[in-house]
Amino acid sequence: MSSILEVLDRSKSYLDKREIEKSRIIAETLVAEALQIDRIMIYAGFEREITEDEKALIRSKLASIVDKSDDEIDIANNNLKNLLDKGIDYLEKNNIEEAKLIAEIIFSHVLKVDRMMLFTRHRDDVKDEEINKIRIYLQKVAKEKFPIQYLLNEQDFYGRKFYVDKGVLIPRQDTEVLVEKAIEILKEIENPKVLDIGTGTGVIGITIALECSNSKVIGVDISDKALEISERNREIQKAENIKFIKSNLFQNIEYRKFDMIISNPPYIPEKEVILMSDDTLLHEPFEALFASNEGLYFYYEISEKSIDYIANDGYLLFEVGHNQGIIVKRIMEEIGYRNVSILNDLTGIGRIVLGQKISTEKVEI
Repeated sequence: MSSILEVLDRSKSYLDKREIEKSRIIAETLVAEALQIDRIMIYAGFEREITEDEKALIRSKLASIVDKSDDEIDIANNNLKNLLDKGIDYLEKNNIEEAKLIAEIIFSHVLKVDRMMLFTRHRDDVKDEEINKIRIYLQKVAKEKFPIQYLLNEQDFYGRKFYVDKGVLIPRQDTEVLVEKAIEILKEIENPKVLDIGTGTGVIGITIALECSNSKVIGVDISDKALEISERNREIQKAENIKFIKSNLFQNIEYRKFDMIISNPPYIPEKEVILMSDDTLLHEPFEALFASNEGLYFYYEISEKSIDYIANDGYLLFEVGHNQGIIVKRIMEEIGYRNVSILNDLTGIGRIVLGQKISTEKVEI
């Protein structure tokens, strides 16, 4: 058994080792709470022995104090430069990748300053309410692995800011390569008609609609949440030449002469779920990421059915996983697409597969 004084001294030492300020007062308060006495009365009965249940309660309270201290970010009463450095350090200690970029995005969002211009305000003081908001954002990212895009409800894509929220896949920068190739092709077609399958947030279809103002675009998705968000983005971006339809692939599509069908479908094999990062696996929709048949299910489905919905000389474009290009190319060729090719992304990985529907009478022998 241990006396009150012995437990009090050990509690103070425990807090000191963890660099908790005002350790004596905190230890006294926790012991008093556990014993249900006033703090001032601790020393009146300092020789009293403490039961095992009381010890366990004190240990629990000490652990709670330490955990709370670990979660706190010391970013008060400081200028922007110091706050930003502390925010970056906090994210790095919590093993957040691209900590500097994420911290800069959070500060930029809260302070309403372009991220590239933050350095011009390094000596500025930050208001208390802004500090509190920054602290909350940093803790959500660090402790809950909450994607910054969902937290701020926005993602940059092809030079525009799009609304994103839980329930839809966060657009990736890799997909810009797919869109860029699509725009390059469509610029050569007069008044092109485009179908975007699995539109999600709508970034692919909306970007095409805005960059090719003479086009008419339809985006389809089976998810009501995706359609709600894509329509919101259409309004934000003021894209008048695109509409969204609820459809399971081609189920509700009547038009059959599209100049291009484009899709970034779910393509991660279900067996790779254990390889996914916490922020993706915990928060992004499973059905927007993973597909059966080694991740190839939608490539088979879309390739086979799209042949009846594409005009002669029209194009089918896919984004594919890092090791799927050759397989998807073969799928398209077996179904009847011609001039099928694989294009690399900026890192040299085969990321796009595209082919053309060419009528048999036009095929050279």
